Amino acid sequence: MAVWKNMVPNRKVLRELKREALLREAVAAFNQDGFHATSLDDIANSLGVTKAALYRYFPSKHALLFEAFNEALKVAFESLDRAQRSGGNALERLQLAIQGYLEVALSELSRCVILTEEHALLPEHRKIIFEQRDKYEGALRDLVKEGIEEGSIVPCDSKLAIFAIFGAVNWVPKWYRVGGAWSSEQLAKGLSQLVCRSISATPIPRLPTDIALLNLPETEAPVRAATARSAVKPKKSGN
Repeated sequence: MAVWKNMVPNRKVLRELKREALLREAVAAFNQDGFHATSLDDIANSLGVTKAALYRYFPSKHALLFEAFNEALKVAFESLDRAQRSGGNALERLQLAIQGYLEVALSELSRCVILTEEHALLPEHRKIIFEQRDKYEGALRDLVKEGIEEGSIVPCDSKLAIFAIFGAVNWVPKWYRVGGAWSSEQLAKGLSQLVCRSISATPIPRLPTDIALLNLPETEAPVRAATARSAVKPKKSGN
């Protein structure tokens, strides 16, 4: 009996799991249709719960958006911290930070909202989010400056470099779909290579020509590539 009790999630754990499920569904809807075009009824219906059930976890749609931004920034800082501890040069750490962020932001369990919805935040929420965002962007600019000093990054405007890179990164959740031709890991690695190459002092001579082949054993690559292509190309009609 004691063993069974230990196997059953307690109320706190169950509540957190439900809260995460609601947040993921809200983020998926915000990313696909936009904040203003998504209602609490839409989110509740997609999960098969009542709007009253939603209110037990989030008092409003704006509270959902605020929490989604908090989650995205949490992931960003955690990825940056892991990259900083990797021991590579500044460019390598910057690429790892971007790659790590994207892997989580695009994963099936992601709760990261598309960051172009910041205009929809309430003023009091916007102040908090902007302070954290500026802190994160400042840390990335410091990485660029460090890279310039050590020679791994070409001399450039660090602010413009980070704005340009994350302009591309933050738009990805708008068009990426789980289950498509690329896995989140493949896209994260491919895009981080692409954007960091633009400021590299010694850019690699070539980039992957087929992202669907990244991170796959050689024996599986042709099968995966064929599957990916058939998923995106229209079938030809028979004669």
